[in-house]
This record gives sequence, C-alpha cells and structure tokens, in this order.
Amino acid sequence: MTGDSSDTCVLIASCDAYSDAWPPFFALMQRYWPDCPFPVYFISNHQDPGVPGVHSILLKEDRQWAGNMLKALDQIPHQRILYLQEDYFLQRRVDNQTIQRVLDFASETGAGFIRLAGWPDPEICQDNDLGLGLLAPQQKFRVSLQAGLWQRSTLEKLLFDGESGWEVEIRGSERSQRFSEPFFAVSHLRPIIDYYVFTAILKGKWVPGALRLCRREGIEVDTSRRGTHGEWPFLVRGFRNMTMMVAARKWWKRIRGKAA
Repeated sequence: MTGDSSDTCVLIASCDAYSDAWPPFFALMQRYWPDCPFPVYFISNHQDPGVPGVHSILLKEDRQWAGNMLKALDQIPHQRILYLQEDYFLQRRVDNQTIQRVLDFASETGAGFIRLAGWPDPEICQDNDLGLGLLAPQQKFRVSLQAGLWQRSTLEKLLFDGESGWEVEIRGSERSQRFSEPFFAVSHLRPIIDYYVFTAILKGKWVPGALRLCRREGIEVDTSRRGTHGEWPFLVRGFRNMTMMVAARKWWKRIRGKAA
C-alpha cells in the first residue's frame, strides 16, 4: 500500500500579528523546498502574504488556534495535512522522496499523526529506516504542533473550538489516549523536516539564533515590530539541550540495539 500524495496538502498556520515572519519563512521555504509537490494553504486573518502558488485562507475573526484550524479545514478538501507554522524557518533541504516514504508509512500503519521534528523522542522503537518510533498513549506532548503529518479525521477529533495551541497539546494529548490510530514521531536527532530548533519567535520576541540563520542566508528580517530575546538564556538552554542530546543519543542506540 502506498500513500496518496494527491490527497495531501501543506497547511501553514499563522495570523496577521506574525506577518513580519512571512517574508523570511517563504524565502527559506523557496530555498529549501522549491519543489514541494503538494498544494500549499496559508492561514491568516485579513492579510494575504501574496506568495504565488499559495492559497490564502483569510479567517478574519480570531477564534484561537483550534477554532481557526477547524474553520480552515472546512475550506480544504485533502485528507492528509502536513502542518507547519510561519516561524518554522527551514535550514535544510526537504527531500520529497523521504516525504513520500512517510506517506507510505502512514498508509501502511494507519497512523493518525507522525511528528517530523522536535521533542519528545518516541518511547517505543519501530523497525523502519525513517527513524520513526511509536508515541505511547500516556506520553507527554503526544500531540504536538511541531511539523507533522496529520490524518485529517484524527486532527478534527482532537480539536475543541476555543482552545489555544498550548491547550491543544496538553488536553489533546490526554484525549488522544482514547484513539485507536497510532501516533509516531522521529527522534529529535533525525528530523525529516529540519527547521530552526527553537522556532523563530518565542513568547512574541525574535530568537537570536533564528536571526543569525537569516543573516547567514542573506535574508532580511524586520526586527522593528517586536523585541529580541537576549543571548544568555539561549546559551544556557543550548547547553542543557546538548546534554539532553548526548543522553538521547545513548538511549536511541540502546533501544535500536534491543530492537535488532
């Protein structure tokens, strides 16, 4: 069984308040995924990013993340949703053959969700060369708004109008325990869609590393509309994450060894 790419779309969630992130986001998407084979939809309120080939869904009223997503899904015919956000700044080429293999894997396993980047690492190793493991039903942040492939029906079951993205991750993870379809994720060491790890905007401010990424790429960013976080908290966080990565790498090798 193979995954039907014709029934898959990319859906980018945003709002007008984050329109300063749109130019660098699309510049990096054009650079690192210029041959995206799927229709691309973009959620905002009143403003259209005006990017050729991108279908804008202008919701006008803001109904929190879940309400916005439900309203947007009403305007999309596709059954598989590859979810992104406007501050996921790509930093490595997206490989279409790998994405197709993920679609095939989703069809073969009946996956409701496959997280393609970020934390937490899966608890249960699976025998596949994509690096995908199973997210246990009680695992924290089993539902994540990091880049991921959703079965539309699974996503719709999770959504309660009026919930924020944070509430969807917390409460949706609890609700997902009752679902029969499996949830999968990559190890954070092997992202299938690789973007700046902290997201480009955190708590309303630019993250320094994301701005450095854009400078390296020769992409201008409008920093006049929002502040920028200081470097020190992210150096501390980066050191902590490096420690976690070393531990996770040892864990992953041990788990892979047991599965062999």
